[in-house]
Amino acid sequence: MNYDVVIIGSGITGASIARELSKYKLKLAVLDKASELPAGASRANSSMIHGGFDDKPGTVKAKFCVPGNKMWHKLKDELDVHLDECGSYVCAFNDDEVKHLEKLLEQGKANGAPGVEIVSGDVMRSREPNVSPEIVAALWSPEAAIINNFEAVNAMIESAKINGAELFLETHVTGLLFDDKGDIHGVKTNKGEYLAPVVINAGGVHSGEIASWAGDNSFKIIPTKGEYYLLDRTTGGLITSFLFACPSKAGKGITVLRTAEGNLMSGPTATEQDDPEDRSTTPEGLAEVLKGARKLLPNFPVNMNITTFAGVRANTESGDFEIGALAKPRGFVNAAGIKSPGFTSSPAIAEYIAQLLKEELADRITLTPNDKFIPERRNIPRFLYMDMESRKALAEKDPAYAQIVCRCETVTEGQVLEAIRRGARTVTAVKMMTRAGTGRCQGGFCCPRVAEILSRELGLPLDEVTRHGGESKLLVGKTKEFLLKKEGATNE
Repeated sequence: MNYDVVIIGSGITGASIARELSKYKLKLAVLDKASELPAGASRANSSMIHGGFDDKPGTVKAKFCVPGNKMWHKLKDELDVHLDECGSYVCAFNDDEVKHLEKLLEQGKANGAPGVEIVSGDVMRSREPNVSPEIVAALWSPEAAIINNFEAVNAMIESAKINGAELFLETHVTGLLFDDKGDIHGVKTNKGEYLAPVVINAGGVHSGEIASWAGDNSFKIIPTKGEYYLLDRTTGGLITSFLFACPSKAGKGITVLRTAEGNLMSGPTATEQDDPEDRSTTPEGLAEVLKGARKLLPNFPVNMNITTFAGVRANTESGDFEIGALAKPRGFVNAAGIKSPGFTSSPAIAEYIAQLLKEELADRITLTPNDKFIPERRNIPRFLYMDMESRKALAEKDPAYAQIVCRCETVTEGQVLEAIRRGARTVTAVKMMTRAGTGRCQGGFCCPRVAEILSRELGLPLDEVTRHGGESKLLVGKTKEFLLKKEGATNE
């Protein structure tokens, strides 16, 4: 398996790099140990496209945030992703916090963030009447937005695949390969070797370990858990914008937002931990989220909660991104330690990586423009948001669109089938691509139906269908066979 470039990780950073490099005549392999996308921090985050005021001028984050923000406002149409251009507020409750807003305003202007301004608490409440009466001022960022992160990751990687990149899921990278000069020759995985003169490390919380394989111990990843509440979609009308508290050393603090699909959400916490895979929620963490949510939005209706979840972000000791090519071994490139505002920055980081390959690794790879590059990618039809005439026309064209599978999110069998055609192999993959299972019942109604469709379309026994790959099987067998086995064991 010979390639020009191997990308480790297909979160938003790896997927964006893959799409950017697919603009060139390169043979690309994208490897991810997950069974569906997005996974890791790209799945569990605040879905924020940041305005660009929070990062200290001169940092790597500040370099990429504002350009990335501008790119997403264009990419939303090109890739057909749901972007809610809602703006954001950072809220101050006292004079000291107002001074911090003034600092953020200066940073925003220095970083080139357009339209940032400080407004009074009364002005904010005239726009957001449900926020706390104790807010005295807020920093308004009109270019901030909320994105459907599930769609965005899948859109990036689908666009890359349309233009020739190859995606390998359930492919766990276990080490690097080196040539006789000690330079990069590829990677080792649980599914064999992938050879390439360039390897890009976009491994998220594992990016520090991957870098160490190349002898780079210049940074350390500190896995940091963030816990969230997600409320029913009927709650989204309480606010129209993204609400921040004033940030602290621990991070941007507890936020309250309306997702791109209209759910009210709050989080995250910031708990450092050793285990990069521990995404459990805790009573203490959720209590902290609720306290922070009610500070910003006193009537935060936690009784309408439909699920809680946690993500683990790749904090570095410096707090900044780690991006660049190593001098030795030649061919190893870091896109590591990508946390907030990583989602925002990802398309700009991808452009930078492409330029870096041209300028610093020209002896290992040649980037010739792909004159057949197709920039557009269309999403699976969003049946929920169609008017009745459009629904009728779609159902007449394909009767599968007349069969509702997920009642909460009005997802049809046609959408599930299209997700399978685009590569979904698990119940969670269908969820990521169609939102089936994201609603009030959290899959209680639609999960069995989705499993049946996967079984039928993939030619799998129903008890081989998994929730998210591996051994996460939904069924253990037929009830009668199970009871007969149990009865036989009792008789013995």
